[in-house]
Amino acid sequence: MNATDVTRAVLDAARSALFVSSLGTATSALRRASNDGPHLYLGGSMGSALAAAIGVAVRCPERHVVCLLGDGEMLMGASTLWSLAGVRPSNLLAVVLCDGHYTITGGQPLGAPSAFAAVAAQLDLSSSVATTAREVTDAVHTLPRPALLEVRYDERAWPGPSPFVDPPLVRLRFEAEAGEVR
Repeated sequence: MNATDVTRAVLDAARSALFVSSLGTATSALRRASNDGPHLYLGGSMGSALAAAIGVAVRCPERHVVCLLGDGEMLMGASTLWSLAGVRPSNLLAVVLCDGHYTITGGQPLGAPSAFAAVAAQLDLSSSVATTAREVTDAVHTLPRPALLEVRYDERAWPGPSPFVDPPLVRLRFEAEAGEVR
């Protein structure tokens, strides 16, 4: 399984959810798996995707929200797990793509274990670890929200660079999908 396979499984299991993705692998995989759906892609903002997703979840409580993060992104924004535990939006699932490397900057090892689900559990958040597409699907359907799903995969095939993303267009498309355009 690779990042795009994981993302495709999450998309299939959460068809009506609003998706927020971090820069790099998560955005590239989401764009490839969804045919560039109306998602909120965050570029140049390492460590802030989960914070943005919490805001989306609070603003749109009637919608399921999925935050797709790489493990490097999650390390950079690890303190946001405390915010997730404090705010506790009942419609938010954070999915951490774990390959143990900073893929977009050359594949350097993270130098930290994949322990995101364990940390989330210590913060009294629902959490699970998945290694297959079936486990991903099951977790997306069954984890009580707020939750963190750590997905470990071995096939480090990078989904490729994301083509240029026009931020105003991304925002407009996402707001329309969220029902927020006025």
